Amino acid sequence: MSINKNNSKLKKNSDIAVPREVKNKVTLRIENVVASVKVGTFIDLNKLLEKYKDIEKKENFPGLVVKMKNPKATILIFSSGKMVATGVRLVKHLPIVVEKVVKKMENAGIEIEMEPEVKIENIVVRGDFHQTINLDLTSLSLTRAIYEPEVFPGLIYKIPDPKICFLIFSSGRIICTGASDENVIRSSVKKLALDLKRQGVLGNTKKKVGQLDLDLLDLF
Repeated sequence: MSINKNNSKLKKNSDIAVPREVKNKVTLRIENVVASVKVGTFIDLNKLLEKYKDIEKKENFPGLVVKMKNPKATILIFSSGKMVATGVRLVKHLPIVVEKVVKKMENAGIEIEMEPEVKIENIVVRGDFHQTINLDLTSLSLTRAIYEPEVFPGLIYKIPDPKICFLIFSSGRIICTGASDENVIRSSVKKLALDLKRQGVLGNTKKKVGQLDLDLLDLF
């Protein structure tokens, strides 16, 4: 089974306490991985419904819904042979999720002849700079930034290349969406932090940019 993205090896630990000395360091955590899957054959949805009681058929929805607990994921299955996996917390879990779904199909009498093609469509990441951000000044210093605090408490910042959208909050926390590769996310977050520091809107504005010891902690 192949995933057509070169993904870095990352760790996930949502319960790690961040010490005070990580000032100027960014913690990141994957919240959701969305991927499309093709198995290259017609899928008889009725066979799956007859075989498994835990597979759902939603009203006015053309596919089936499969929910997994280990690893946690939700898979949408369509008769065309296409599937969508969402709710996955680690990229390395995708092959496991797909393998389990294919196994269900085969046990239901559905032949899958080709190796499933898995493509990561989106990775949603939550981050924390552990420093406050002046959103009023940030909205003026960043092009393509949208900040309407009376409508939404965060600042929306879209990057055209790579195509990424950041939600930035005054607490120093961010949400990154739109990217499909962890390395791209890491480099984009680091660039964002450095840009904010240069503009004097992140943390201690008296500190020179050259003194900024910025690291991305592997808390995926």
